[in-house]
Amino acid sequence: MKHLRHIKHVWPTPVDLARDLGLPYTTVHSWDARGRIPADHDLKIIAAAKARGEVITLEQLAHARQARPAGVA
Repeated sequence: MKHLRHIKHVWPTPVDLARDLGLPYTTVHSWDARGRIPADHDLKIIAAAKARGEVITLEQLAHARQARPAGVA
């Protein structure tokens, strides 16, 4: 996941994240292409990370949202 580096340690591919969230691959792929996960998925991501034995916080997701890659609107 090129632009979603802040969660790559939990989900190495968009397919992995999509599967854990019960979303279509195309949805997660579009997040990666835009370099941004919509905030309404934050709690699901935190819970899915916990199910994998990892910790992701709201603060980490918020910081990642502010530090979007150059050229991404």
